Amino acid sequence: MKKILTLLALTTFLLSAKTLVTVNGHQITDSLLDQSYNNLDETQKSNLLEQLIKEEVIYANLLNSSIVNNAKFQEAFSQQKNVVEQQYGKALNAEQLRSIKGSIAVSLYQQQEFQKATVSANESKNFYQENKDKFVFPNSIEIANIIIKDQATANKILKSLQSSTNLEQDFIKAANAQKQNGYMGWFGRESMPANLFDKAYKYKVKRLINAPVKTKHGYNVVYLLNKKKAGKLSYAEAQPKIEQMLKQKKVMEKLKSKMENLYGNAQIVY
Repeated sequence: MKKILTLLALTTFLLSAKTLVTVNGHQITDSLLDQSYNNLDETQKSNLLEQLIKEEVIYANLLNSSIVNNAKFQEAFSQQKNVVEQQYGKALNAEQLRSIKGSIAVSLYQQQEFQKATVSANESKNFYQENKDKFVFPNSIEIANIIIKDQATANKILKSLQSSTNLEQDFIKAANAQKQNGYMGWFGRESMPANLFDKAYKYKVKRLINAPVKTKHGYNVVYLLNKKKAGKLSYAEAQPKIEQMLKQKKVMEKLKSKMENLYGNAQIVY
């Protein structure tokens, strides 16, 4: 749930909190706002306040549910609280802590609902038939990549990998040594430097590119994991992603409906 307020983006803690609105007896104060609030126009301020109210009603509902008894909730809250307090060098007030708890509760609620959500074969097939253009893909490559600023270091890393007997494992280790993940994923030509794509696409899979590829980001040591010719995903190939997306949509719709119902029945005093 996007917001200008504070969860992880506090720029200051106000010394005295001003009540903005009371929702079902709970006061929402300006300690949940950062300094950018003062730069908003009246319409933006009104929209933000409405968002705060809707967040409060769903937070209040979930914080009174069994979700807060979940070990995941307690662990996530402790971690989040420590991160924010270390970042700003002071303890959070009760309302800020409540906001963190509410956000975590919403996240756990979504996870629970996702596990319960079901998508029928007809729903999935209908989505595929109605959105076939979404499942067309260009020539694509799957790569692991290490980006180095100087060519000499890139050449040294490449040479050491060329003698590896466990290339995938050693490539990740080499990437980690440069504070990089290594694995980059799938790309089409339009979503990466064209010279890197063109060179890598010519190779057989499970091969290192024989020389670092220079791009605007630096010298790239590239391991080609896989590649595909342009085509269209079959329904069987697309089905897992379709199911996941439709489940996520159902969860968001259920959360929105729940929030709107609570909002419509809330006692709000400005």
